[in-house]
Amino acid sequence: MAGRPDEIEVFALGGEPVEFTWRGHRYRIHAVLARWCEAGGWWHRASDGQYRPDDRARSSWRVEAAPEGALGVFDLEHDDSSGSWRIIRRAT
Repeated sequence: MAGRPDEIEVFALGGEPVEFTWRGHRYRIHAVLARWCEAGGWWHRASDGQYRPDDRARSSWRVEAAPEGALGVFDLEHDDSSGSWRIIRRAT
């Protein structure tokens, strides 16, 4: 995937994504391969101790998902501050 990450609509249960809609297709998540969290711009706070609005925490999932047929691997990111979701990478 080139360019900016695409915003998506996600259906989640208990905070974990179950399916998402991307480019007009609904993808059912078949497996969660990994999950990680990033604390945001910690390097800013380490250098001067100041909080900035872009220091948002993010939760990410690497999932196997498909609309129909062959499975693909996607990295989904949830912005914990705004509640928005986006695809940050699609493995080909």
